[in-house]
Amino acid sequence: MNESQEYEWQEFPWGQAPVMPQGPHKKLKLYADANIPKPVIDELRAAGLVVDSVTEAGLGSHPDKNILQRAKKLNRVILTMDRDFWDDKKHPLQKSPGIIFIDVAPDQLDKAIEGLAKFYALFARAYPLDWWHETKARITVNSFVIKGLSDEGNVFEEEFKLMDDGKLFMRKIR
Repeated sequence: MNESQEYEWQEFPWGQAPVMPQGPHKKLKLYADANIPKPVIDELRAAGLVVDSVTEAGLGSHPDKNILQRAKKLNRVILTMDRDFWDDKKHPLQKSPGIIFIDVAPDQLDKAIEGLAKFYALFARAYPLDWWHETKARITVNSFVIKGLSDEGNVFEEEFKLMDDGKLFMRKIR
């Protein structure tokens, strides 16, 4: 594949998808920050996911730094609609316990839930809690971006898009 093709959309090669190593893995557990609406939390819990809530713990007014520290202590991936968490200058990947950023307007709950459901079905359910360290995901209704650190310590970003015909396409961003 030449460099110009590397950044073009291609159908996702399911047969070449990475496989998690065997072994005991912890199930994905989330720490919803204060801007995640309660109906989204309720929907995730109804689907069987473990979700702790900053608001329910009475920490809704705490700064992002405290939320990050608490998520690390609890061994949870942060679930947020706060764009600051996607910004690596404000919250570096190297210090991330794992962040799932829902890039949907807070008043569009149905789109947020739909985007999360697609993301979980296509990606997140295959990656347990221990995989998420130093990784971020940005979710929209029909696409998601995974940003993380390679084994060599370089930042990578890959975008995945679900088409109307059900096919999944991907492209490398960096």
